[in-house]
Formats: sequence, C-alpha cells, structure tokens
Amino acid sequence: MRLSEIAANAEVKYEIAEAMRRRSLPHAILIEGEKGCGKHTLADILAEYAVCRAEGERPCGVCPDCVKAQKGIHPDIVTVDGSQSGALNIEAIRNIRSGAYIKPNEAENKVYLLLQCEKMLPPAQNAFLKVLEEPPAHVLFVLTAVSATTLLQTIRSRVRTFSMYPPSPAEAAEVLEKMFPDKPQEVLIQAAQDSSGNIGAAIECLNSGGEEEKKAAEAIFRAIPLAAEYPLLLQTNSIIQNRAFALGVLERLCELASDCVKASCGVKRVSPVAAELAGGIPLKRLITIQRNIQQAREVLNYNVNLNFYGTWLCAALRRNENGGNYG
Repeated sequence: MRLSEIAANAEVKYEIAEAMRRRSLPHAILIEGEKGCGKHTLADILAEYAVCRAEGERPCGVCPDCVKAQKGIHPDIVTVDGSQSGALNIEAIRNIRSGAYIKPNEAENKVYLLLQCEKMLPPAQNAFLKVLEEPPAHVLFVLTAVSATTLLQTIRSRVRTFSMYPPSPAEAAEVLEKMFPDKPQEVLIQAAQDSSGNIGAAIECLNSGGEEEKKAAEAIFRAIPLAAEYPLLLQTNSIIQNRAFALGVLERLCELASDCVKASCGVKRVSPVAAELAGGIPLKRLITIQRNIQQAREVLNYNVNLNFYGTWLCAALRRNENGGNYG
C-alpha cells in the first residue's frame, strides 16, 4: 500500500489503512502539520484511493484511475492550492460548492484537495461550511493546513483531523538515502539533522544546497547592527514558516557569526560575505552576536511556539553583552 511511502506517523497510517480496508473513509479529512512533513503526499494517496475502482486493495496503483491520479490528470480530482492568489477566496469556494454536486466524470467519487487552508479567510470558511454540513455522498474533501487552529471551530467539528509530524533524523536519513543514492551518506545525515527530520525541508536543502537558508541568514545578520529594529524584525519573522527551515537558518547564522569573529581576528580563510560583514562591526559586539545566535538556536530546539519565536529572536539578537539592547 502507498501509505508506506510516508515516514513515521504510524498511528495515522494505521487508522487510514483500516478505514480504507473497510471502505469507510470520512467524507472530509483535515491533515495538519508543518511544511515538509508529508501532508501533500498523504492527500494524494487519499485522492487516489477515492477514485480507484479495483475490487481488492485500494489504491491498487495500476488501474487507469490510479495511473491518472498519479500523473495529476484525473478529471475527478480537483486540486486547489491556497498559496495561489485568490485560490481559496469566497468566489472560489462557491464554485467548489456548486461543482461538488455535479456527478463524477469517470470514477465513483469526486475529490477536492484544498491545500494550505490556513490561507482561507473566515468568510470563505463560512461559505465552505455549507457544503460540509450536507456533503454529497460521492465527494471526498481533503484539506491540509499547518495547524487545525487556523480554521474555524465549525469547520474543525465537521472534519476528521490527522496530525502529522516529521520522523526522527535517523528515520529521515534512511528515506533520503533511498531518494539520493548518489549523495554521500554524511551529507544526507547532516541534512536530516539540520531539518530535524523534516524530509521536505531536507530535500529542499539537498536540491538547493541550502541557498535559501544562506540568503535568509545573511539578511538577518546584515540587519542586526542597524539602529532601527524593524528591518531585523521583518527578517526574523520571515523564517518561521516551519521549524526545519528556521533551524537551518540558525545553523547558517552560527557559521556566519563564527566566520565573522575569525575575520575580525585576522583569519583570511573565511567567506567574502563574512569578511565584509566583520569589517563594520567591532569584535566585542561580534562575539556577543555569536553568543546570542547560539542561545537562539538552543531555544529553537525546544518545542517553542513559532508564532512568537520571530519576535523573540529579533529581541535576542539585539541584546548587548550587558543584557540591554543595542540601538
């Protein structure tokens, strides 16, 4: 069964597998979890199951419906990505609501995958509630969100919520070894550790070389010595979309701070960026910044609320050696 493609989350996979075996999936499912933890993969599996018409185990993975689902071309699977402007506004939800009552084109069921529902505003959620209260028998709604709490209680009460979490770094490394057989094992292990087991974040890091993390870290470091606090606050709040990315940025910040201190002490073999940044900040303050970054990284390793971490990080990075603030 395709559920084996998802790392960890044994309880979620067991409950869904049992519901599939009994042909008794709820009509509306919400999958919550941070970016990169497998929400979209699970949503795709659920959609494939709903359109599969095999007599035995579903999804079978080989029937015409399953093949079309895997290719993203099944006419009875409608994907709406909340990251696209206006995709989940009231008008779009009304179109979904009216389309839901139209019979499927080919399969026995029609599936609506509503991704990143945290971007759906309350008026649109209220409009969506109408179809959730009296759903057509042939429709499966699959919603994904960073957190169920971003949706109205009236929505949450009418869906079955599954909470997904990243696997351990060791489990994630095993998955990455299968996906990237040509990359050195130590690189994969480091990527898994840097992402705290978040496979999606690790894949992004491996595919991009961590460029986004490096850019974010450099932008934050450049904003630290500025007199105004707001530019730094903008940068620190921009990295909290998921814990793995934030951890990666903090790791890059630690490396950058270390190189800046070395450059200030006369070491030549540092990055050009570090050499440039170190030239405008006194050594004493660089050491303080380095210590503050290390402490901020340690704090992030605990189960802190990311919604508040960006603001806290801004204040922490501006702290001077006496406990007050620069600027």
